[in-house]
Amino acid sequence: MLLELSILFFSSLIIGYSGALMPGPVLIVTINEAAKKGLKSGFYVSVGHAFLELILVILLTLGLAEILSLKPIVALIGLLGGAFLSWMAYNILKDALRRKISLSFYVKPDDHKMSSMVLGIFTSLFNPFWLIWWVSVGAIFLLNSLEFGIMGVMAFYFGHILADLSWYGSVSFAMARGKNFISDKTYRTILTLCGSILIFFSVFFIKSGLEALL
Repeated sequence: MLLELSILFFSSLIIGYSGALMPGPVLIVTINEAAKKGLKSGFYVSVGHAFLELILVILLTLGLAEILSLKPIVALIGLLGGAFLSWMAYNILKDALRRKISLSFYVKPDDHKMSSMVLGIFTSLFNPFWLIWWVSVGAIFLLNSLEFGIMGVMAFYFGHILADLSWYGSVSFAMARGKNFISDKTYRTILTLCGSILIFFSVFFIKSGLEALL
């Protein structure tokens, strides 16, 4: 069981990095908060993001476990999750290989009074791609983790959150110190690797969905 939990943890970690590394609302807010208010503020954005996802995982585990185990739902989740991962992989690889992705962002002036943690919650909550990810990719990972009980859910959650906290924490540190610790070339290389791994997961998800359907 330890081997299965380790595989679940590292799979969740890799998928988490694939999502966290892509430029999006949470990353931009993290950069702005860290540049304006310091390392802790940038890190607290990801803490708010993690807190929201903890609530979602608990709700899914307590209230939707039986629904998620139904074969038609398993099939739908697998096919939807695989399609979404394929789309993510395509866009990641396309933008990374064409050098369209950069860590250079324009830092907007401070025009809000929200705490950084609350800002992280709202930025995630009102991001449509966040919900799509959890309905598709997150749901199938949670479904697999439920086979191992609470330990499986914890392995999935902590693997996913470690990716967010380590990446956004690193970005916060770099922005707070005012130095470019991560070059665009290194950033694009990491994204290319993650995009390639996503292809493998998309095939696995679609296969599991077809098996449940048939």
